[in-house]
Amino acid sequence: MIRTLTAAEATERLRAEGIRISPETIRAGLQQKVFPFGDCVMIDGKPKWCYVYASMLESWIKKRKAEQ
Repeated sequence: MIRTLTAAEATERLRAEGIRISPETIRAGLQQKVFPFGDCVMIDGKPKWCYVYASMLESWIKKRKAEQ
């Protein structure tokens, strides 16, 4: 099973790591392909569904922590 998070859940996870971010920023980052840990489904030019893949998000966090 592929575990996904909502943008709000991903926001909580990233905030727990000290990153100041909002669900809107996550949606925009996914839409613009800035964040590599999810996908956004667009309808009429607006994000309708955003999928944050938990394992990809955790890998992204781990990589960022290692770079410090």
